[in-house]
Amino acid sequence: MSERSSVSIAEVLGDNYYIDKLTSSDYSPSIGDTVTITLLVRDVFGDPVTGQTRTVTCTSGSFVSVNGTGITASSSVDVTTGSGGTVTLGLSVNLADNIIVSDGRCDCVVSSLSDSITNLVTVQKVTLSKTSANITNHSSVDLTTTITIPNGYKVLDYYTRNYTGVTDVSRLDLNGTTLTVRGWNHTGQTQSNVYIYVGVLYIRDI
Repeated sequence: MSERSSVSIAEVLGDNYYIDKLTSSDYSPSIGDTVTITLLVRDVFGDPVTGQTRTVTCTSGSFVSVNGTGITASSSVDVTTGSGGTVTLGLSVNLADNIIVSDGRCDCVVSSLSDSITNLVTVQKVTLSKTSANITNHSSVDLTTTITIPNGYKVLDYYTRNYTGVTDVSRLDLNGTTLTVRGWNHTGQTQSNVYIYVGVLYIRDI
């Protein structure tokens, strides 16, 4: 009669005995949000496992807490599952990106693109005008104004949108917040009023 083996299933399966799962409280956060990442470790029978140690990493952003307790911001944290086989991490999202969170056995992806992209870029219409200008044919006029840069943004680009009273623009400069544009009158007659519209494109300063 053969003897029954005393080797446990955990010993036979090794690391395959454990099944890891990473989830996020929000898969599409905005820039500046902090989401909760939960690591759950179960055995092959579906029972939660306490005392399992994992190294959890993120490709961007940073972990700022473990089980609700603040830690020094880091992209890699060593954690141990507690009661219920879980451990939670606070992930701070500081840029628009697809953030991959992994413990080496499973991954989850947190994408800050979908909610943040609408606030990533904004356009401002700037009007430069001069009335009673009386610009003769084949003459130019320089117009200057000060733009107001939205809080948290920086200038990405600027361009002429359209104009009246002039036929073309030969100069468009932005020095700090001072916008200057030169318009030319080639209409064949004197123009009294000039309006030049400029689009200023801003991007989040992150």
